[in-house]
Amino acid sequence: MSLKKTIERVMGLTDILGNFVYLVLYKMINRIESTTGYSDLACLFLLARDGKGEGAIVEIGSYKGKSAVVMALGSKAGRREAVNSVDPHLEGTKDIFMKNVKAFGVEDYVKAIVATSFAGRKLFDSKIRLLFIDGCHEYEFIKNDILLWKDLMIDGGVIVFHDINWKTVARAIDELIKPSGDFIIEGTTGCSLIVSKKFTANKKIFDEIELFNKIKDFIRPWRNPAPIVI
Repeated sequence: MSLKKTIERVMGLTDILGNFVYLVLYKMINRIESTTGYSDLACLFLLARDGKGEGAIVEIGSYKGKSAVVMALGSKAGRREAVNSVDPHLEGTKDIFMKNVKAFGVEDYVKAIVATSFAGRKLFDSKIRLLFIDGCHEYEFIKNDILLWKDLMIDGGVIVFHDINWKTVARAIDELIKPSGDFIIEGTTGCSLIVSKKFTANKKIFDEIELFNKIKDFIRPWRNPAPIVI
């Protein structure tokens, strides 16, 4: 049985999409190389499927497509928007990215924007309800990602910052997000920080993410990642 048919059968049998257990049990998504962990993916999946408000889903930095596939699966389950995946694929990962998107049957839910964050922003002018920032982690790049995209967020929309254990990422957030008055810090999951624009519209999802993490830590107590010093 093909990977696509297997996923469709499992999705039809049980509400594994709601609790993300299928990622743990079958580890299908784990076939895609990435540093994004289960907790981060669960957050992205639920927000893509059930996040409040009308707007686009955008990710900055896609690499080989793991986060794009997860958000697309969630959005497809909820009959929501396609995922706009912005990445210049300078490491030659575009073909692998597209292959992974197709393998999981979400090619109709992923729009690949092969461009830098700056160039991609020039091509994109829609309001955003979910933004995942996981591009280049050098300070100037993460700072520019925030400045380029944050004003497109709808009120109640969510930004998820990956790899907040990087000092460069934490510094940009400390300087541009926390003191701005426009964003509410909702908490962390895995290596990601979750923030809402203006007000909290997704408390139910955040509670579900917290419960997911408690169950995961009880079943398999993973260690927190060691901080990366840049």
